[in-house]
Amino acid sequence: MTNQIEPRQPRLKINRSPIPSAPVHPLSALATILLDNVFGAVEIVDPLLILLTGLTVGVVNTVTVTLVQRYLAKDDWGPSVAKGLVMGVIAGVPFSVSGTAVGGLLLAWAGAHEWIKLPSSTDGSSSDDNEIIDVNPK
Repeated sequence: MTNQIEPRQPRLKINRSPIPSAPVHPLSALATILLDNVFGAVEIVDPLLILLTGLTVGVVNTVTVTLVQRYLAKDDWGPSVAKGLVMGVIAGVPFSVSGTAVGGLLLAWAGAHEWIKLPSSTDGSSSDDNEIIDVNPK
C-alpha cells in the first residue's frame, strides 16, 4: 500500500467584509437616483404631467433595474423582476425624494461593502502552491 501525495488546492478568495452585499447592483441604485430626479423639472414646467411622468419613470426604471440585475448582477429572472418592480415603484412616486433617498442608501451600502474590509489573516504560512499534503496520514 502506497501513500498518494496530492498538491493542495489553492484557497478560495473570500470577501472578508463585515458589511453584507447590497441587495441590488450599484448601477441599479444609480439609475433609480437619476430617473427619480426627472420630477424636479416636470413639477416646474407643468404640474399636470406628474401622473404621466410618474408612470413613465416607473416603467423605465423597472426595465432598467431588471436588466441590470439579470445581466450584470447575474440574478435569476424572478429576483431580477421583483427588484425591478420594487425600484420602479419607488422611482415612480411623484416626489423626487423617495427614489433619491433609497437609491442613495443602496449605493452607499454597496460602496461600504466594497471598501470596508476585514484584515486578512496572516499566520506566517508558506505559499499554497508549493505545499503538498498526504492524503492518507498515518
